Amino acid sequence: MDKVIEISNRAVADYGFRLAVLYGAADIAQRWELSEGQRALLETTALELLAALPNPVEPEQIAAEQERVAAAIRAAAL
Repeated sequence: MDKVIEISNRAVADYGFRLAVLYGAADIAQRWELSEGQRALLETTALELLAALPNPVEPEQIAAEQERVAAAIRAAAL
């Protein structure tokens, strides 16, 4: 779960990386050596949350969005 949150946090802050995650989640999962469970979490919950973000996230909103996305990922992992 921590790797998925790390990926998501980076994707919130970096719009280019977010696009890489949204359109290449399988490649990201492989490069980050995610487990099957982590990969499923990335390809479902995380992608849904990242796709709903504004393009780009305004700098003053990055920390709040990162926390919101991380909390949703933690909840989904339970």
